[in-house]
This record gives sequence, C-alpha cells and structure tokens, in this order.
Amino acid sequence: MEEHLATWVNFLVNLEPIQLRPYFTVNVLSAWIVICLILLMVRAGTRRMDLRATNGWQVVWEWAFESFENFCKSTMGPGGERFAPFLGTIFIYVAGLNLFGVIPGFISPTASLTMTFALSIPTILYVQYLGFRTQGLHYLMHFVGEPWWLFPLNIPIHVIGEFARVLSLAIRLFGNIFGEDTVIAQLVVLASGIFAATHLPIPIQFPMVLFHIFVSFVQALVFMMLAASYISGALPEEHGSAHGHEAETQSADA
Repeated sequence: MEEHLATWVNFLVNLEPIQLRPYFTVNVLSAWIVICLILLMVRAGTRRMDLRATNGWQVVWEWAFESFENFCKSTMGPGGERFAPFLGTIFIYVAGLNLFGVIPGFISPTASLTMTFALSIPTILYVQYLGFRTQGLHYLMHFVGEPWWLFPLNIPIHVIGEFARVLSLAIRLFGNIFGEDTVIAQLVVLASGIFAATHLPIPIQFPMVLFHIFVSFVQALVFMMLAASYISGALPEEHGSAHGHEAETQSADA
C-alpha cells in the first residue's frame, strides 16, 4: 500500500478491506474525490439553467465552454470545435488533480507516475480510434510513411513514436507536479524547524504554493494542447492537421 504522511485520504484507505488496498490507493481515492468535486460544480451550474445566465456557476461553465471551443478552432482548424468537450474535460480534470495538492492534508494525484500514465494511455488510444474512424484502414499509411518502400523501417519507428507520446504526456506532467509537491513539502519542514527555533510562524512555502497553482494550470494546458495536436495528426489533412503540428511544437518546450 502507498503511504502518504499527513494525508487525510489515508483514513479512507485504512477503512478498506485489505484485499482492496493495493487497487484503491491514496492516489486513486484522491482522483475520485476530484471527480466528485467537479461533478458538484457542474451540477451547480446546470441545475437551474436560464437562457440569460444569472447563476454564477452557469456563467463560469458557459465561459469555459466558449473558451475551449475557440481554442479548438484556432488550434485544430475548422471543425475542431467538436473536440471541445473531450479536450475541455482533459484540461479541467488534469488541472483539478494538479491543484488538489494545494489543499492542506491532501496530495496531487498527478505527482504519481501511475496516475499520469492512466491519463496518457486512454488519450493516445482515443487518438488511434479517431484515426481509424475518420480514415479507415488508410490510417495505417500513417505508420507506413513515405517513401512506402521504406515501410520495414518506418513502421517500427512510427510505432515507437506512438509509445513515445504516452511517455511524453505522462513524464512531463509527473515531473513538474512531483517536483512542485516535493519542494513545498521540504519548505513546510523547514518552516516547522524555524518555528521550533524562533516561535515565529513564517510561511516560507507560500510563494511556492502560488507558483504551484500557476504550474498546475500551465501543465493542464500543455497536456490539452498536446492531445489536440495528436488528434489533428490523426485526422484527414483537410481537417487542419497542420495546426496540430504547430501546437505540438509550441507546447514542447513547456
């Protein structure tokens, strides 16, 4: 069982049958808590929907949906707005997982490599599904490459490239969030030592907490942009795959 000191979710893990603890770990339960919180916010915004939004949460979600639609149009080209629900869900969920560790007594599930792989693998599988759905067996030519007579070399390279995408999404997100959580934890320990020595409660971790909030949104945006670029690359050329390659290039340095 994963052990996370000073984590309230440990209480829930200890209530589980021993047989379930390897599967419903602290990170898994934390991820489910984030899902429940997001569902509550969505419910608050859709419970009493008006044509002219007066509910604060409805205004937030309408603004968010329009923003994701505009992002998909500008990044993926005409027709890209139909992927706004998928990409918007990715952004909101990843941002929520990243920010969960800011709450005292909790951790960011994305500080676990297992969790980031669990986010990356379905994303890449969805990309492959879209490729076959929109192009049929012609999508296999993506792996054959050009010139076609180099297919014995191109196919293994392209297959490895798809696995590299999973690694890129998972390790980038994990590395950034794990690094931020580790630094904050060390600063909290240092602040405790300062308090023990001087009796002055100096929150030296506070600037890093603010930076963690910023990084949480940036990494969620990077994850969404990369997913958008992969989707664009799996669609026929007339759907604006060139936009996807530009997005991937722009987000590679983040």
